[in-house]
Amino acid sequence: MGKERTPPRGRHERWRNPHASHQPQKLNLVAAMIRGKKVDKALTDLTFSNKRIAEDVKKCLQSAIANAENNHNLDVDELIVAEAYVGKTWC
Repeated sequence: MGKERTPPRGRHERWRNPHASHQPQKLNLVAAMIRGKKVDKALTDLTFSNKRIAEDVKKCLQSAIANAENNHNLDVDELIVAEAYVGKTWC
Protein backbone atom coordinates (compact mmCIF):
# COMPACT_ATOMS: atom_id res chain seq x y z
CA MET A 1 0.00 0.00 0.00
CA GLY A 2 2.26 2.75 1.23
CA LYS A 3 5.43 3.25 3.15
CA GLU A 4 5.48 1.75 6.59
CA ARG A 5 5.89 4.39 9.27
CA THR A 6 8.76 3.98 11.65
CA PRO A 7 7.90 4.76 15.27
CA PRO A 8 9.58 7.83 16.78
CA ARG A 9 12.53 7.36 19.08
CA GLY A 10 11.67 7.40 22.75
CA ARG A 11 8.13 7.71 24.01
CA HIS A 12 6.02 10.43 22.50
CA GLU A 13 2.36 11.16 22.87
CA ARG A 14 0.65 12.96 20.02
CA TRP A 15 -2.70 14.61 19.82
CA ARG A 16 -4.20 16.91 17.29
CA ASN A 17 -7.38 18.87 17.00
CA PRO A 18 -8.67 18.73 13.42
CA HIS A 19 -11.71 20.85 14.29
CA ALA A 20 -9.76 23.89 15.45
CA SER A 21 -10.51 26.84 13.23
CA HIS A 22 -8.00 29.39 14.42
CA GLN A 23 -5.40 31.34 12.54
CA PRO A 24 -2.14 29.38 12.38
CA GLN A 25 -0.01 32.43 13.17
CA LYS A 26 -1.81 33.09 16.45
CA LEU A 27 -1.82 29.41 17.34
CA ASN A 28 1.90 29.12 16.63
CA LEU A 29 2.63 31.95 19.09
CA VAL A 30 0.98 29.98 21.88
CA ALA A 31 2.64 26.73 20.78
CA ALA A 32 6.04 28.42 20.88
CA MET A 33 5.27 29.65 24.39
CA ILE A 34 5.02 26.08 25.77
CA ARG A 35 7.55 24.28 23.58
CA GLY A 36 10.34 22.67 25.61
CA LYS A 37 8.72 23.23 29.02
CA LYS A 38 7.63 20.71 31.63
CA VAL A 39 3.91 20.02 31.34
CA ASP A 40 2.99 21.50 34.72
CA LYS A 41 4.71 24.79 33.84
CA ALA A 42 3.13 24.73 30.36
CA LEU A 43 -0.35 24.24 31.85
CA THR A 44 0.22 27.13 34.26
CA ASP A 45 1.36 29.38 31.42
CA LEU A 46 -1.68 28.46 29.34
CA THR A 47 -4.04 29.02 32.28
CA PHE A 48 -2.84 32.57 32.85
CA SER A 49 -2.30 33.52 29.22
CA ASN A 50 -4.23 36.48 27.81
CA LYS A 51 -4.71 34.77 24.45
CA ARG A 52 -8.15 33.24 23.82
CA ILE A 53 -6.67 30.37 21.86
CA ALA A 54 -4.67 29.25 24.90
CA GLU A 55 -7.77 27.51 26.27
CA ASP A 56 -7.94 25.20 23.22
CA VAL A 57 -4.21 24.50 23.40
CA LYS A 58 -4.61 23.70 27.10
CA LYS A 59 -7.36 21.16 26.35
CA CYS A 60 -5.15 19.57 23.71
CA LEU A 61 -2.21 19.36 26.12
CA GLN A 62 -4.38 17.92 28.90
CA SER A 63 -5.60 15.22 26.53
CA ALA A 64 -2.04 14.32 25.52
CA ILE A 65 -1.03 14.15 29.21
CA ALA A 66 -3.96 11.86 30.01
CA ASN A 67 -3.10 9.61 27.06
CA ALA A 68 0.53 9.39 28.12
CA GLU A 69 -0.45 8.53 31.68
CA ASN A 70 -3.18 6.01 30.91
CA ASN A 71 -1.98 4.36 27.70
CA HIS A 72 1.78 4.36 28.22
CA ASN A 73 2.05 4.42 32.04
CA LEU A 74 4.36 7.44 31.97
CA ASP A 75 5.04 9.60 35.01
CA VAL A 76 3.24 12.93 34.57
CA ASP A 77 5.82 14.80 36.65
CA GLU A 78 8.56 13.97 34.15
CA LEU A 79 6.72 14.84 30.93
CA ILE A 80 8.04 17.64 28.75
CA VAL A 81 6.40 19.34 25.77
CA ALA A 82 8.97 18.16 23.23
CA GLU A 83 7.09 19.34 20.15
CA ALA A 84 4.26 21.75 19.56
CA TYR A 85 3.60 22.78 16.00
CA VAL A 86 0.87 24.09 13.76
CA GLY A 87 0.06 23.15 10.20
CA LYS A 88 2.40 20.17 9.89
CA THR A 89 1.08 16.66 9.52
CA TRP A 90 2.63 13.67 11.19
CA CYS A 91 0.81 10.89 9.34
